[in-house]
Amino acid sequence: MNQKTAELLRQKYPNHVPLPVASKFLGVSPRQLSKLIADGREPFASIGANIGTRQKYARVYTERLIAYLDGRLLGV
Repeated sequence: MNQKTAELLRQKYPNHVPLPVASKFLGVSPRQLSKLIADGREPFASIGANIGTRQKYARVYTERLIAYLDGRLLGV
């Protein structure tokens, strides 16, 4: 990911990236991305999380997405 795109993501989505936006970078559909995060499938579970207790929804964190797309290891 180039620096300009990373900065644009940080400005527009400081905390988390909407699933439709993140899914385009990851090459999957928003629904599939949500399911992959919910199932704990790597690397998707490393960049996102399920939020909520009654009605769960997935969230993709901006900095984790950028780190993954830059090829940096997460949690190291």
